[in-house]
Amino acid sequence: MTLKPMTTEELTTPATSLFDLTGRRALVTGASRGIGRAIAVAFARHGAQVLGVARSEQGLAETGELAGDASGSFDFMSVDLRSAEGIDACVAQAAASMGGLDILVNNAADDHESTIEDTDPAVWDRVVDLNLRSCWLMTRAASAYLKDGGGKVINIASILGLVGIRNDSAYVAAKHGLIGVTRAVALEWARAGVQVNAIAPGFAQTAMLPDLTTNDDAANYIRRQVPMGRWAQPDEFTGAAVFLASRASDYMTGHVLVVDGGLTAR
Repeated sequence: MTLKPMTTEELTTPATSLFDLTGRRALVTGASRGIGRAIAVAFARHGAQVLGVARSEQGLAETGELAGDASGSFDFMSVDLRSAEGIDACVAQAAASMGGLDILVNNAADDHESTIEDTDPAVWDRVVDLNLRSCWLMTRAASAYLKDGGGKVINIASILGLVGIRNDSAYVAAKHGLIGVTRAVALEWARAGVQVNAIAPGFAQTAMLPDLTTNDDAANYIRRQVPMGRWAQPDEFTGAAVFLASRASDYMTGHVLVVDGGLTAR
């Protein structure tokens, strides 16, 4: 079953209703901190039933506290997303607990900065497994649920999936690969009524980039390179995520929505 195109009446209703996620069931990975946490809370505040997954139960519980006043709901599950068996079980349990699945956000990520000569193959495997392989596995596991009513997949990529940077080859390769998966699966599922899109965040103040607040040289580099002159806060990606999760984006698929303060506009 697929969702029908929006009617003229639906398209001319107040704009806020286009972004209403009431009744939608969302699975968000990496929801214990940073961008994943911000997206999970935003979805719940827009009415969605959200299940957040990550390894840190404490972090997930803190996310739940932030979503405590939401019109929707937030629950969580501790999962190792580098395990194919764990991913299959996670998706099945999520669908069972929520009565289905409408939205999948693949956000969990890891990074390790080093030259190619200094990057151990085990580190390469770890970074690629979480940033790329787990997203592919999550999407594959969720396919039957997403196709049963017009689902949405949102992959949290990076501007480093569009451009390169020194000393970060594993992460850059994984994020380029994630954008490729986004486009390929979007084409596969286009006629099934499932939209598959990606968000490419720029530099954000998260636990993955602690130097933005502790290292003056790094902070000054961001101010020089980013046209807006600053890094982003995690909440600044939630508008793009809600848009891609809502009916407002029903005719968009295979798209990479860049949110980077103008960095890649140069």
